[in-house]
Amino acid sequence: MKYDSIFIANLSEIARPLARLMDKKKAKFEIYEDHYLCDRFLFSDEKNKILITPYLIDKDFFEFSKKIIRFDRLVNLSPRKISESVCESIIKDSSLFQKLVLIIQSNPKINLISYSTTEEFTKLVNLFRKLGLIFETPEMPDQDREWTGPFFDSKAGFRQSVYNLKGNFPEIPDGMICDGIIEVVAWGEYFLKKYGGCVIKSNRGLAGAGLKIIKIEQIKNNDIKGYLTNILKENYWSKDLVIVEKYIESNKRISGGSPNIELKINGNGVETLYFCGMRVSDEGVFRGIEVGRGAIPFHFQKRLRQSAIKFGQFLKSAGYKGFFEIDWVYGLDGKLYPIEANLRRTGGTHVYETAKVLLGDDFQKKYYVTATNIQAAPQLKNRSFVEVKNKLNDILYPIQGRKKGIIITIYSYLKLGKLGYIVIGKDRKETLEIEEVFLSRI
Repeated sequence: MKYDSIFIANLSEIARPLARLMDKKKAKFEIYEDHYLCDRFLFSDEKNKILITPYLIDKDFFEFSKKIIRFDRLVNLSPRKISESVCESIIKDSSLFQKLVLIIQSNPKINLISYSTTEEFTKLVNLFRKLGLIFETPEMPDQDREWTGPFFDSKAGFRQSVYNLKGNFPEIPDGMICDGIIEVVAWGEYFLKKYGGCVIKSNRGLAGAGLKIIKIEQIKNNDIKGYLTNILKENYWSKDLVIVEKYIESNKRISGGSPNIELKINGNGVETLYFCGMRVSDEGVFRGIEVGRGAIPFHFQKRLRQSAIKFGQFLKSAGYKGFFEIDWVYGLDGKLYPIEANLRRTGGTHVYETAKVLLGDDFQKKYYVTATNIQAAPQLKNRSFVEVKNKLNDILYPIQGRKKGIIITIYSYLKLGKLGYIVIGKDRKETLEIEEVFLSRI
């Protein structure tokens, strides 16, 4: 059978640098949570693909989802034994590795895709190259430029890049790159006294892990140093670079206070994919996105696109290729602040790809789509997918054959009572009404 791509769901490899700095219990949870979240890649990339996930996706969920997304020639494989890294597990699994070799040999110039170009993915790619296999890596920087992803993806890398643009980029929050607890506490105290709030970010943090938002009103007896020292006891704050910056209070009435733009760098240049409002908790944890008609004001779109294109051109000149996005905060002062970039597929990429397949390339003008990747669902914990489907059948996409409804995107996490989903409606009102019914049942 002919395939267009092999997609490797290596989400955990992005969390690995931070997890290595955590205690063993927290590190294990971080890694295996990311393993569970890989169900969503069923909805990504080409329709004719080999999808390699940490665990095999539940058969009933897999077959049902294939019909929804109309990916008929989609095959799911996984290593016999999973470690922290999917790519390393593939290399150690001789049977799976050889199966992939045969697939690549049978499909010359097949695309080899991953969630992110990690050190582990690069190692796997190089092993295939040494065997003389012919394949394409359209979302991977050219050889000897693989370092661009990890560098610019870091919090310090983004801040240094913005400085390098020399005024051709919007103002970022006042902040400092720190090395060690003493510096973090000192600058945290400075920003708390000057602005009344600060954000502390681990250099390799992601989706809210390794991030703390601190406001002056949280601190009793004005003991700022003592408070900061106490909350920074977790070991990763002293084992890597840390960014301390001014806390920007967001205006949540517009785009949830967190507008976002995702783009892709390829042979044709820098391509804008979509704008969205991010669903972010008060603690700064990323939960999902809202995309479509009215999600981002037009005047925001223009500013976000202009800035992101400039940043993308800078990345391209450094040799980067693939997906990237920029997170913003819309402050109560009426200003837009870029706060970080992620150089990889994101927690919203699969939402965009799904909407394009089901609703058309111009879906952002005609529909409203929301998504949450980690939602507590205690009523469904440990339920079979057949049971989940039966409980939600009347609101699952497509409701009465119409382009609206719920799409479950992450089922494996129900072992711990959580799931991921997409909601589609003709406008924000309809979409949120469907979502409200869904949440009341789970």
